[in-house]
Amino acid sequence: MSIENTQIKYDKQETQILKELEKGETRENLYKKYGYSSVRTMDAFFRRRGFIVKNGKYIKRDSYRNNMLNQISGDIPFRAQMIAEKFKKEGILADPSAIAATFGFEDYTEMNTYMRNNNMFYNSNTKSYEPHYPQQAGTTSELSCADDKIELVKEIITKDSTEEGIAKYYSLLSFLYENKERLIELLSPSINDNTPKRYLIPGSKKVKSIYLSKGLSAIIDDFAHTKNISIRELVEGAVIEYLIKYGYKSEIEILMSQK
Repeated sequence: MSIENTQIKYDKQETQILKELEKGETRENLYKKYGYSSVRTMDAFFRRRGFIVKNGKYIKRDSYRNNMLNQISGDIPFRAQMIAEKFKKEGILADPSAIAATFGFEDYTEMNTYMRNNNMFYNSNTKSYEPHYPQQAGTTSELSCADDKIELVKEIITKDSTEEGIAKYYSLLSFLYENKERLIELLSPSINDNTPKRYLIPGSKKVKSIYLSKGLSAIIDDFAHTKNISIRELVEGAVIEYLIKYGYKSEIEILMSQK
């Protein structure tokens, strides 16, 4: 097979894989279908063709970079963007007080004032903050200034034009972006009063008996007494947060949305 025919084959294969991923198929189910020895091998193929892996899909590296640059260089502060993204990600499970504490605000009121001052207003339909811009467009000089900022950051990041140089920037940015919430929690001053969150769970109750070690049982009793929380509330809250952490967030959201 000639080099040209091989290129055509890979172009068609690449397009087909991207289409199947958009339809909801997973990389784990596709790599064997298209003759790759592993998911990592398929990922490496797409990386060589200018893609990165994001949320289980392949995204053009340049598009992803430009989107991040636009976020950093936009009119809305990055802190406000992260707050909005936190609300959007947690949906109906979002705890405004906890989010305010995570980002260093004294309470939700202070955070809400900060968001409004940055043209971000809470939308009850989307359960998140969204930007609100006046009808009149900005002046030409303002737009030109924003474009200059974007181009400056692009120039800094793309200064090292070698494949290895670009890769090190993207791998670092990708890692930081994937762990942004954890980084914010570590770097932002937290004034949380350490009060356990109580969940109002709809539906009828069912007995679920379990056996615990005496030591763990004693710790639970002491915690419940100290925090003024019932054993049932403690166990339900712990189970909910455990399930959310290990992949059952959508199921919990469905449960909590029921009336």
